[in-house]
Amino acid sequence: MVAELPKTLESPQRNSDGVENSNASELWTARAIIAGVAVALAWYTWGHWGNFQVDNGRELYVPAEILKGKLLFRDLWYMYGPLAPYAKALLFRIFGVQLTVLYVFGLALAIGTALATFEVSRLFRLGIVGSALPPLFFLVESFYPFIRNFVFPYSYAASLGAFLGMVCLYFVMRHASEMRALHLGLASVLTGLEILTKQEFGVACLALLLFEIAACYWNRRSSWELLGNIAILSAGLVPAVAVYGWFVWKLSARLIFIENWISTPGTYFMRTFGKITIPQQGLRFIPLELLQSVEYTILGLAIWALLATVAVSAINKLGLRSRSSVALSSVAALTPLWIAAIAYLKLYAWGIVYPGMPWRFLLTPITQSVFPTGIFFLVLVFAIHALWELLKAPENEMALQEAGLGIYASLIAVRQMMELRPKIYDCAVFFNVPAFLVFAIVLYKVIRWACRSLDVQRSAIVIGSMMGAETVLSFLLFFPSPQMLPARLTTDNGSFYTNPDVAVLFPQIISFMKTHTRNGKDILVLPEPPSLYVFAGMEAPSRWYSLVPGYVSPDQEQQYIDEVASNHVRYVLIGNRIVTEYQVRGFANGGYNQKIYQWMMANYVKVGQFGPMPDAPYPPYIMWIYEKKDLVSGN
Repeated sequence: MVAELPKTLESPQRNSDGVENSNASELWTARAIIAGVAVALAWYTWGHWGNFQVDNGRELYVPAEILKGKLLFRDLWYMYGPLAPYAKALLFRIFGVQLTVLYVFGLALAIGTALATFEVSRLFRLGIVGSALPPLFFLVESFYPFIRNFVFPYSYAASLGAFLGMVCLYFVMRHASEMRALHLGLASVLTGLEILTKQEFGVACLALLLFEIAACYWNRRSSWELLGNIAILSAGLVPAVAVYGWFVWKLSARLIFIENWISTPGTYFMRTFGKITIPQQGLRFIPLELLQSVEYTILGLAIWALLATVAVSAINKLGLRSRSSVALSSVAALTPLWIAAIAYLKLYAWGIVYPGMPWRFLLTPITQSVFPTGIFFLVLVFAIHALWELLKAPENEMALQEAGLGIYASLIAVRQMMELRPKIYDCAVFFNVPAFLVFAIVLYKVIRWACRSLDVQRSAIVIGSMMGAETVLSFLLFFPSPQMLPARLTTDNGSFYTNPDVAVLFPQIISFMKTHTRNGKDILVLPEPPSLYVFAGMEAPSRWYSLVPGYVSPDQEQQYIDEVASNHVRYVLIGNRIVTEYQVRGFANGGYNQKIYQWMMANYVKVGQFGPMPDAPYPPYIMWIYEKKDLVSGN
């Protein structure tokens, strides 16, 4: 028996790209499979994405209005960078204002992100199967029938940001391997684009580049190289600085970074509702929860180590040599994981799995072996360990790459650190893929450790089989269910799937808006969705096309009222949008923006409603119709 891994397995040969040598046909086959899986999932879930009653409508409305000459931030309230809406506006100009354009755009970003993740994974010598695990996991959670999917998301800034961030990470990793200025330059340009897209991704990429430049100087001690790298980074950021400089010159810094970017520290939203929503999204520090998540992560890795050890012991004891027998034994050793995953799915389908279930603890440790709740803390330990190795040996290329990945993954994941685990109804697809890549690397090392007594060939088979099994388990647990949005709704701008009552009522509301408008801006829809304006061929009578808690501060309420009044709004349509995530009553009940609500109740009177439909799912969709009082009296 061999006491430690052979040299050929521990340090595989690398090609001119700085990645592990693999057969070219295998690489292209893997890339084709990844792209094919994305297309297959898109076909299976086509149109079953998003929720037009919430943020997704903005992603259609804003670029459509940009085409009409409106200026972002001034004429259209927007809380992210300008790149995504202007890119979509360009696509709309070329192909028309159609939902299919957005779907294809999102699918292209999903495929691009998956392939970029694969290329980054290859840099960490995980083999073909191990390198394919992170991108395939990313794809299975990218097509959820909820607002945080990747194809038609709550924000295309998030999808575009995740794509640009992963490509930026790839070029930084390449620079860490080869020290070519071209790679640093490309990463710098991508960082500039990222800053124009979504704030937290821009910060993460900038921090990653600064770390790479500092690490290069620490290793090589070249002041000229340091100055050159800083110059390259600065040149890459020039476009972003120029764009924001133009907006600030045209408008004002306060309008952009305070009134539009409501997540900026110190804004009205952050002082009131941010302290509620941020912990809900995952940035919270509850000692018991933290301890439990760390315990689950350790237990999950221990389970993998145990099952891999069992597989290796069986292979050695039985003297298995053939590829098929070794692979079959490796997969069979994971029987507890297979049973737990299938049992969890069956119980969920029967409605038996729920928070606080008395015996759920029997399944949770096993299912969390696939994706542990405490993965964020695994990323932190991974980054700290890599930094420690780098301090001991600044020339350690792999430690440099692992430290860069750990820094980027932790900065991306921190906002949802306790909610990175995918769920049936929601997921953190934009923020958890780099963290899952770290998990895949650690899992690879755990299995490889268990295989230390095997020869190179059998070790590779065991590792590949178990990493492949992890991929299958991910698909079993997190596969999207398009049946959650069963009813097809067709509009002049394309089709999508939604709840049955929405599919019936939306056409009625659109028809009402089309037949009752006089100037195309005299019907106000509250609190959302702005997509109704696009479907009806109209515009919102205010730059605030949605009225969600915290969007309009008390100081801005009169401005909102003045904009609505100046457009001679004849009808106000108020939906029963539930805003429990903000811990207030809905707008229809005067739960927030009370000055606006009171003004509307004083000037408009309820004359009808759409819904609720019989046998509608809870909560039923309802839209109340309010007409201006002088119009009612005139009738």
